[in-house]
Amino acid sequence: MNADLFYALEQPLHSLPAHSQVRSANLQNFADLVARLGGNPRALLERHGLDTRLIEDQDSFIDCQALVNMYEDCAADLSEPLFGFHLAEMQAPDVYGCVAALCRAAPSVREAVNSLIDYIPVVHSSESVLELVTASKVAELRWTERSNMGVNDQANCQGLLLNLKVLRMAGGDNFKPEYVTLPAEIYRNMTPEIERVIACPVRMSDGKGRIAFAADLLDARVPSANKPLFQLLSSYMSRLKPLPKRDFLDLVNDYIANAFERGELHVEGCASALGMSSRTLQSRLQSKDLSFSELLEHRRLARAKYVLSQSDMSIAELADSLGYAERTSFGRAFKRWTSLSPQQYRELHGR
Repeated sequence: MNADLFYALEQPLHSLPAHSQVRSANLQNFADLVARLGGNPRALLERHGLDTRLIEDQDSFIDCQALVNMYEDCAADLSEPLFGFHLAEMQAPDVYGCVAALCRAAPSVREAVNSLIDYIPVVHSSESVLELVTASKVAELRWTERSNMGVNDQANCQGLLLNLKVLRMAGGDNFKPEYVTLPAEIYRNMTPEIERVIACPVRMSDGKGRIAFAADLLDARVPSANKPLFQLLSSYMSRLKPLPKRDFLDLVNDYIANAFERGELHVEGCASALGMSSRTLQSRLQSKDLSFSELLEHRRLARAKYVLSQSDMSIAELADSLGYAERTSFGRAFKRWTSLSPQQYRELHGR
């Protein structure tokens, strides 16, 4: 066996966020918290065009702006100004998926922090921008988002506590934050409650969120260090990092291309896979002067032409694979596309 093939992967092991998307794992325990506060989690998701199945599905992706807006609505509607913070209290660092596993396996705290910085934007949220700044004896993990999301207090609070949990996981008993900053004045009157949970002072800022800690901790060993696992995961994610971000239309076309194999050729399945409601999906396509049915027909035509010219698959089998209940329906559609019957096209272009 070629040694290189031992480590080879034909494609990513999981899907990656497109522009301005975040993993639906951010909603872990969302339904429990909303219900505890007297709200209806499914109604909140639907109001913001998000598929209600996201409550159980942690491996899909959702629109960052929709998530930010929903969190702000939760804080207002449920009279809980620390909604994002309390949500993160109920969550583990594993909300960050394989990035958390990578940080947990890192040999040192520095490598864990650098892994968080490098790969959160790759596999968890394309909007995240993180950096490590070291000055004198203090290091700061800083974060913000690429786009202007408007009022984003709740997501910032959630990010603060999740990032702090990752640092505590990597630093072990020796990690003690010196201070944190929140870029929102609304939290000034709530600092005692936040400080009680995070066990360090809270400062207000009009810029990036920050977690400060002793710089010499960066060279400490991570208690759960696992060198082989760290090397495998970091090698895998370094191969994902240069991949271009896919836009919304790419994701819809990818779904349609794969749906032929699963027999799920309907807009509801596509919307669910993209973490949004059918109405939101159709609205976004309409804004591009497209429809799901048009994209589906385009893919059907491309596949039909390929199969007819490159294989001996019967026309009945082809019609079935394209989602047509009857061969005659496929025949009419194909003639509308090409002015030829499937058999005529095969005779002209077949092998």
